[in-house]
Amino acid sequence: MSQKKMEAYKEAKKNVKQIRKKEKTGKILGWIFGILIAAALIAASVFLIYYTNVIKPKQEADAAAAAAAENEETATDVTNIINSAAGDDTAVSDVSEPVVIDAGSAEGTSDDGAAATDDAAATDAGTDTAEPAADEATE
Repeated sequence: MSQKKMEAYKEAKKNVKQIRKKEKTGKILGWIFGILIAAALIAASVFLIYYTNVIKPKQEADAAAAAAAENEETATDVTNIINSAAGDDTAVSDVSEPVVIDAGSAEGTSDDGAAATDDAAATDAGTDTAEPAADEATE
């Protein structure tokens, strides 16, 4: 062997303890970082499962309850407005059935079934609004 190779071999033999110590330290650090990464992935997975099965359904249920309460409050307000407009002073809790307004059938009629248009109301009162316009056209 050449002199260079012999010196390198002797240096390596001297530093065997230090080299093995570095290798051992690197191996231990690798295990520690591997375990930490695995623990972080497991913790994230557990939290995700917990969130989707416990927290999110509870939030959705709370949101649905809030929406239902808001709808009930709106319905109560509408019922109160209708009752006050009709002159009824009955409490909302006394109303057994909800008030249903059908816009298609209620259009053009009043509560007693009579026509609610201006011409029909004038005819019911005994005056006809169409005749004065006809008289003006003949003059």
